[in-house]
Amino acid sequence: MGNHKNKIGIISLLISIFGLITVQLLLSFEYLVNPYWHILLSGFEAATIGGFADWFAVSALFHEIPIPVVKKHTNIIVRNRMKLTEGVVDLVTNKWLAPDIIREKIAEFSIVKNVIEALHLPQNKRRVVGFLKDTFGRLTEELDTPEVAGFIQSVLREQIKDLNVSAPLGNWIKRSIREGEHEQLWMMVLDSAQKTIYDNSTRLALLHLVERQLDEYKSEGLFKGIFLGIAGGLGVMDSEVITDKILISMNEFIEEAKNDPRHQIRVKVEDNILHFSNKLISGDQEATQMVDGWKEKLIHNADAKHMIQSLLSNLRQSLSQQLNEKESVISGFIENNVDKLLLELEGDKNSQDKIDRWLRLNISELISKYHHEIGEMVRLSLSKLDDTELVGQIEEKVGNDLQFIRLNGAVVGGLVGVFIASMRLILNII
Repeated sequence: MGNHKNKIGIISLLISIFGLITVQLLLSFEYLVNPYWHILLSGFEAATIGGFADWFAVSALFHEIPIPVVKKHTNIIVRNRMKLTEGVVDLVTNKWLAPDIIREKIAEFSIVKNVIEALHLPQNKRRVVGFLKDTFGRLTEELDTPEVAGFIQSVLREQIKDLNVSAPLGNWIKRSIREGEHEQLWMMVLDSAQKTIYDNSTRLALLHLVERQLDEYKSEGLFKGIFLGIAGGLGVMDSEVITDKILISMNEFIEEAKNDPRHQIRVKVEDNILHFSNKLISGDQEATQMVDGWKEKLIHNADAKHMIQSLLSNLRQSLSQQLNEKESVISGFIENNVDKLLLELEGDKNSQDKIDRWLRLNISELISKYHHEIGEMVRLSLSKLDDTELVGQIEEKVGNDLQFIRLNGAVVGGLVGVFIASMRLILNII
């Protein structure tokens, strides 16, 4: 269809030329003697002139026509591309996409309602969840930096500084012991003590201590030295045997404490802790000062920042792993809250209106601030085209329609020629 339209102009011109030549020859050889045939001849003459004139006009828009003097008035689009560009920029920015037109169009529909409808589609919701996960992941990348750890430490320092923790700490300790929540702590401490006893470095340290004590005992007098020498010779006072017996006794003592919640050492320690917790609850000055001293050391401890940073690092790694998994607690949390937000927003017309007003206000401000960028984009797009590409794109869009100008030139010219010839013939008859 496009190719057919492209040929309309040339076909109309060829018909006009053929008709002109044919009628002229027939008249010249007197095959046509009736004067009325001159009217047809005039019609073809005018059609040929009109067709040629419009061919020139259309061609001059897009191409250079090598005719002296006239040549400089052809290739109009290329010669005037700067004016054309600025005209298009002005038309787009100040007429078609003027700020008032954009604002008026935005005011015609609810932005929030359309967003909600779009997010109900599974693929769009997946994109939003993916965007939120990616954004959250980027935020957590810097979670364990020294700057963040220092900031958290400073915040905690300010919050804890004037906080009275003595009474709450006392109540917590008292409740934990009464409800047996400290049993796990006892097991941990006693297990750690057993592991320390079985450690070879502990045995060596205790062995050296026993040997030093035996040496000091020998140096206290001649008879003590003789006694230890005889005992050592008989194998009664062997330092390694003494060390092993001490370690075995200590281990048995710890094992008894582990198996007996009412063991004397455990009862004694718990009684002392309860006594201390009661002093904290009652506001005892000495106990309170002790806790305040611990708190002061904690918030000013140089290692606190490293501890916070270590905790943040573990948190960041855990969050990163969760965010990379399709089925995870965080993914489920984000998806559920997106669904919840959509349902709540869908049923809350007032909130929709408020958000729409806020969006329109901000979009209007952005339009006012960056509206000139529309013109810049149009100008930049046109500047990237060379002359051939620019002419080609315009011809592609309007070239077919311009062919009808050539057709109209031939048809209208022919009709005018017929009219003039008819009027001349009538006047001659009169």
